[in-house]
Amino acid sequence: MMARKFSEREKEIIRERLVEAGKECFGVYGLKKTSIEQLTKAAGIAQGTFYLFYPSKEELYFELLELEEEKVRRQLLEETEETGVMTKERFVRFLRKSLSVMGENPFFRQLYEEEVMEQLVRKLPPEKLAAHFDKDADVALPFIRRWQEEGWLTSHKPEIIVSLIRSLILLTMQKWLIGEDVYDETMELFIELMADGLMTK
Repeated sequence: MMARKFSEREKEIIRERLVEAGKECFGVYGLKKTSIEQLTKAAGIAQGTFYLFYPSKEELYFELLELEEEKVRRQLLEETEETGVMTKERFVRFLRKSLSVMGENPFFRQLYEEEVMEQLVRKLPPEKLAAHFDKDADVALPFIRRWQEEGWLTSHKPEIIVSLIRSLILLTMQKWLIGEDVYDETMELFIELMADGLMTK
């Protein structure tokens, strides 16, 4: 039996449905526990149709991850649009915003909490992953580099500063270990110390 041919408009609608289904299913169940059947059922299409658009569920997940990264970049950009001198207060706001938008995002949480990256590396074409990381996959990296060029941040490797921010985000997932009664003050102190240590002025 020949696969049905879809018009360009139908393809656009199906892709939009799959993207929404992916956001819903991956957000709730994660990459490992989400099946093609769940995705196609949520999108209202046949399982065979899925493969006309994506070779695997990992390809869909990866596309969504890139969309989420772009959304986070825009959110962080809002925190950096203020012109003039970079102050400690502005940098602290940036760190708080980074924690909020990345720590609460289910896609980023899964990358940190589960073996999702390992699964993506196994399933995705190496050239796709390489192209992704060449685009500065770490959403904070472009901002760090810019502030270093402007002379507001120390000359540590930008990747190390991003790693500090990533480490801070990891702490948001250990609230119960830190202790809920001291968590908020602990995180605020971490942010203050990071700002003091990284600002040059």
